Amino acid sequence: HRGLEVTDEVIDGSQSRIIDQAENRMHAQKGLMVWLLTEAKDQ
Repeated sequence: HRGLEVTDEVIDGSQSRIIDQAENRMHAQKGLMVWLLTEAKDQ
């Protein structure tokens, strides 16, 4: 949470990996959701 857990300078800094991590998490969650829905359909 910007301003609560992390300062703006850290989030917006040149070495920040927050956006990359958020994108990776999104893809992992989508993959898990597809897998769960596929497994439920097959049963």
